[in-house]
Amino acid sequence: MKTILITGASGDIAAALISSLNPRENRIIGLDRQPSAAARDIELHLCDLSDPAQLGDCLKRAREEWLADVEAVVHLAGVYPNLPLGSYPPELWEKVHAVNVDSLFRIVQAILACETTSLRNIVITSSTAARSGSRDPAYASSKAALLGLAKSFSVSLAERRIRVNTVLPGIIETSMSDVQSPERKQFHIQRTLAKTIGTPEEVANVIDFLLSDKSSYLWGTTIEVNGGMT
Repeated sequence: MKTILITGASGDIAAALISSLNPRENRIIGLDRQPSAAARDIELHLCDLSDPAQLGDCLKRAREEWLADVEAVVHLAGVYPNLPLGSYPPELWEKVHAVNVDSLFRIVQAILACETTSLRNIVITSSTAARSGSRDPAYASSKAALLGLAKSFSVSLAERRIRVNTVLPGIIETSMSDVQSPERKQFHIQRTLAKTIGTPEEVANVIDFLLSDKSSYLWGTTIEVNGGMT
Protein backbone atom coordinates (compact mmCIF):
# COMPACT_ATOMS: atom_id res chain seq x y z
CA MET A 1 0.00 0.00 0.00
CA LYS A 2 1.43 3.37 -1.07
CA THR A 3 0.75 6.69 0.62
CA ILE A 4 0.00 9.18 -2.14
CA LEU A 5 -0.60 12.90 -1.67
CA ILE A 6 -2.81 14.58 -4.28
CA THR A 7 -3.29 18.34 -4.46
CA GLY A 8 -6.48 19.54 -6.11
CA ALA A 9 -8.03 16.29 -4.92
CA SER A 10 -11.61 17.43 -5.52
CA GLY A 11 -11.08 18.08 -9.23
CA ASP A 12 -12.18 16.04 -12.23
CA ILE A 13 -8.78 14.58 -13.12
CA ALA A 14 -8.24 13.75 -9.45
CA ALA A 15 -11.57 11.89 -9.41
CA ALA A 16 -10.46 9.71 -12.30
CA LEU A 17 -7.05 9.14 -10.72
CA ILE A 18 -8.48 8.24 -7.32
CA SER A 19 -10.73 5.67 -8.97
CA SER A 20 -7.76 4.22 -10.86
CA LEU A 21 -5.53 4.07 -7.79
CA ASN A 22 -8.26 2.44 -5.68
CA PRO A 23 -8.39 3.92 -2.15
CA ARG A 24 -8.83 0.40 -0.74
CA GLU A 25 -5.38 -0.55 -2.01
CA ASN A 26 -3.55 2.75 -1.45
CA ARG A 27 -3.64 5.39 1.24
CA ILE A 28 -4.65 8.52 -0.63
CA ILE A 29 -4.37 11.88 1.10
CA GLY A 30 -5.90 14.90 -0.61
CA LEU A 31 -5.55 18.65 -0.30
CA ASP A 32 -8.23 20.97 -1.63
CA ARG A 33 -10.18 24.00 -0.51
CA GLN A 34 -13.53 22.23 -0.81
CA PRO A 35 -14.83 18.65 -0.60
CA SER A 36 -16.34 16.70 -3.45
CA ALA A 37 -18.04 13.36 -4.01
CA ALA A 38 -14.89 12.08 -5.68
CA ALA A 39 -12.82 12.77 -2.58
CA ARG A 40 -15.17 11.16 -0.06
CA ASP A 41 -13.23 7.87 -0.06
CA ILE A 42 -9.85 9.44 0.72
CA GLU A 43 -8.29 11.38 3.60
CA LEU A 44 -9.19 14.89 2.48
CA HIS A 45 -7.71 17.90 4.27
CA LEU A 46 -9.37 21.21 3.48
CA CYS A 47 -6.78 23.87 2.70
CA ASP A 48 -6.75 26.94 0.47
CA LEU A 49 -3.42 26.59 -1.31
CA SER A 50 -3.48 30.25 -2.30
CA ASP A 51 -3.21 31.23 1.38
CA PRO A 52 0.37 30.77 2.68
CA ALA A 53 -0.82 30.83 6.30
CA GLN A 54 -3.42 28.10 5.72
CA LEU A 55 -0.96 25.96 3.84
CA GLY A 56 1.64 26.47 6.55
CA ASP A 57 -0.79 25.37 9.26
CA CYS A 58 -1.86 22.37 7.21
CA LEU A 59 1.73 21.25 6.65
CA LYS A 60 2.52 21.72 10.32
CA ARG A 61 -0.32 19.40 11.30
CA ALA A 62 0.65 16.99 8.54
CA ARG A 63 4.20 16.77 9.84
CA GLU A 64 2.84 15.42 13.10
CA GLU A 65 0.49 12.95 11.42
CA TRP A 66 1.33 11.75 7.90
CA LEU A 67 3.77 13.94 5.97
CA ALA A 68 6.80 11.70 6.55
CA ASP A 69 4.88 8.70 5.14
CA VAL A 70 4.21 10.24 1.72
CA GLU A 71 5.74 8.10 -1.05
CA ALA A 72 4.35 10.01 -4.02
CA VAL A 73 3.10 13.52 -4.67
CA VAL A 74 0.70 14.30 -7.51
CA HIS A 75 0.27 18.03 -8.08
CA LEU A 76 -3.10 18.59 -9.76
CA ALA A 77 -4.13 21.84 -8.08
CA GLY A 78 -4.59 24.66 -10.54
CA VAL A 79 -6.35 27.99 -11.02
CA TYR A 80 -7.45 29.20 -14.45
CA PRO A 81 -9.27 32.56 -14.24
CA ASN A 82 -9.45 32.85 -18.06
CA LEU A 83 -8.82 36.59 -18.12
CA PRO A 84 -6.94 38.62 -20.75
CA LEU A 85 -3.76 40.54 -20.03
CA GLY A 86 -5.41 43.94 -19.66
CA SER A 87 -7.92 42.71 -17.07
CA TYR A 88 -5.52 41.01 -14.66
CA PRO A 89 -5.39 42.50 -11.15
CA PRO A 90 -2.03 41.96 -9.40
CA GLU A 91 -3.61 40.03 -6.53
CA LEU A 92 -5.09 37.48 -8.95
CA TRP A 93 -1.73 37.04 -10.66
CA GLU A 94 -0.25 36.24 -7.25
CA LYS A 95 -3.07 33.84 -6.38
CA VAL A 96 -2.64 31.85 -9.60
CA HIS A 97 1.09 31.44 -9.01
CA ALA A 98 0.55 30.66 -5.32
CA VAL A 99 -1.73 27.72 -6.14
CA ASN A 100 -0.16 26.48 -9.35
CA VAL A 101 3.52 26.76 -8.42
CA ASP A 102 4.33 27.98 -4.92
CA SER A 103 2.21 25.40 -3.09
CA LEU A 104 4.07 22.51 -4.73
CA PHE A 105 7.45 23.98 -3.78
CA ARG A 106 6.38 24.40 -0.17
CA ILE A 107 4.87 20.91 0.07
CA VAL A 108 7.96 19.18 -1.31
CA GLN A 109 10.21 21.30 0.89
CA ALA A 110 8.14 20.34 3.94
CA ILE A 111 8.36 16.63 3.11
CA LEU A 112 12.13 16.84 2.73
CA ALA A 113 12.38 18.66 6.07
CA CYS A 114 10.95 15.53 7.72
CA GLU A 115 14.21 13.79 6.77
CA THR A 116 12.14 10.93 5.43
CA THR A 117 13.24 8.34 2.91
CA SER A 118 9.70 7.45 1.92
CA LEU A 119 9.27 9.92 -0.95
CA ARG A 120 10.10 8.31 -4.29
CA ASN A 121 7.90 9.90 -6.91
CA ILE A 122 6.59 13.33 -7.88
CA VAL A 123 4.18 13.85 -10.79
CA ILE A 124 3.48 17.44 -11.77
CA THR A 125 0.57 18.57 -13.93
CA SER A 126 1.57 21.46 -16.15
CA SER A 127 -0.29 22.32 -19.37
CA THR A 128 0.14 22.58 -23.12
CA ALA A 129 -0.24 26.32 -22.45
CA ALA A 130 3.23 26.23 -20.88
CA ARG A 131 4.64 25.84 -24.40
CA SER A 132 2.01 27.38 -26.63
CA GLY A 133 1.01 30.32 -24.43
CA SER A 134 -2.50 31.31 -23.44
CA ARG A 135 -4.80 34.29 -23.45
CA ASP A 136 -4.58 33.98 -19.68
CA PRO A 137 -1.02 35.18 -18.98
CA ALA A 138 -0.85 34.08 -15.33
CA TYR A 139 -2.04 30.57 -16.12
CA ALA A 140 0.47 30.05 -18.93
CA SER A 141 3.25 31.69 -16.89
CA SER A 142 2.61 29.49 -13.87
CA LYS A 143 2.42 26.33 -15.94
CA ALA A 144 5.69 27.21 -17.66
CA ALA A 145 7.24 27.82 -14.25
CA LEU A 146 6.27 24.27 -13.29
CA LEU A 147 8.42 22.94 -16.13
CA GLY A 148 11.46 24.70 -14.71
CA LEU A 149 10.60 23.64 -11.18
CA ALA A 150 10.22 20.03 -12.30
CA LYS A 151 13.62 20.02 -13.99
CA SER A 152 15.19 21.58 -10.90
CA PHE A 153 13.50 19.03 -8.63
CA SER A 154 14.81 16.27 -10.89
CA VAL A 155 18.39 17.50 -10.61
CA SER A 156 18.16 18.23 -6.88
CA LEU A 157 16.40 15.03 -5.84
CA ALA A 158 18.08 12.43 -8.04
CA GLU A 159 20.60 11.55 -5.31
CA ARG A 160 17.65 10.75 -3.05
CA ARG A 161 16.30 8.42 -5.78
CA ILE A 162 13.17 10.52 -6.23
CA ARG A 163 11.74 10.50 -9.75
CA VAL A 164 10.09 13.68 -11.02
CA ASN A 165 8.00 13.74 -14.19
CA THR A 166 5.55 16.18 -15.72
CA VAL A 167 2.28 15.75 -17.60
CA LEU A 168 1.07 18.47 -19.99
CA PRO A 169 -2.66 18.11 -20.69
CA GLY A 170 -4.28 19.96 -23.56
CA ILE A 171 -8.02 20.63 -23.84
CA ILE A 172 -9.66 18.27 -21.32
CA GLU A 173 -13.34 17.97 -20.44
CA THR A 174 -13.27 19.37 -16.91
CA SER A 175 -14.99 22.11 -14.94
CA MET A 176 -11.86 24.19 -15.51
CA SER A 177 -12.24 24.07 -19.28
CA ASP A 178 -15.96 24.88 -18.96
CA VAL A 179 -15.07 28.53 -18.39
CA GLN A 180 -14.14 28.72 -22.07
CA SER A 181 -16.78 29.60 -24.64
CA PRO A 182 -17.98 26.88 -27.05
CA GLU A 183 -16.25 28.77 -29.84
CA ARG A 184 -12.93 28.79 -27.99
CA LYS A 185 -13.26 25.09 -27.18
CA GLN A 186 -13.89 24.36 -30.84
CA PHE A 187 -10.80 26.35 -31.75
CA HIS A 188 -8.70 24.15 -29.47
CA ILE A 189 -10.33 20.97 -30.75
CA GLN A 190 -9.52 21.86 -34.35
CA ARG A 191 -5.87 22.30 -33.40
CA THR A 192 -5.66 18.66 -32.27
CA LEU A 193 -5.02 15.67 -34.48
CA ALA A 194 -7.62 13.72 -32.50
CA LYS A 195 -10.30 16.36 -33.25
CA THR A 196 -11.84 15.81 -29.84
CA ILE A 197 -11.60 16.94 -26.24
CA GLY A 198 -9.64 14.67 -23.92
CA THR A 199 -11.19 13.01 -20.89
CA PRO A 200 -9.99 13.17 -17.27
CA GLU A 201 -9.46 9.41 -17.45
CA GLU A 202 -6.99 9.80 -20.32
CA VAL A 203 -4.85 12.13 -18.22
CA ALA A 204 -5.25 9.99 -15.09
CA ASN A 205 -4.07 6.91 -16.98
CA VAL A 206 -0.75 8.60 -17.76
CA ILE A 207 -0.32 9.75 -14.16
CA ASP A 208 -1.14 6.25 -12.91
CA PHE A 209 1.57 4.90 -15.23
CA LEU A 210 4.11 7.42 -13.92
CA LEU A 211 3.30 6.38 -10.36
CA SER A 212 3.89 2.73 -11.15
CA ASP A 213 7.10 0.72 -11.45
CA LYS A 214 6.39 0.36 -15.18
CA SER A 215 7.79 3.88 -15.61
CA SER A 216 10.88 3.22 -13.51
CA TYR A 217 13.31 4.55 -16.16
CA LEU A 218 11.44 7.81 -16.73
CA TRP A 219 13.28 10.57 -14.88
CA GLY A 220 12.74 14.28 -15.51
CA THR A 221 10.59 13.76 -18.58
CA THR A 222 7.49 15.55 -19.88
CA ILE A 223 4.54 13.78 -21.48
CA GLU A 224 2.05 15.74 -23.57
CA VAL A 225 -1.53 14.48 -23.31
CA ASN A 226 -3.21 16.77 -25.83
CA GLY A 227 -4.48 14.72 -28.75
CA GLY A 228 -1.63 15.89 -30.95
CA MET A 229 -2.25 19.61 -30.37
CA THR A 230 1.48 20.33 -30.47
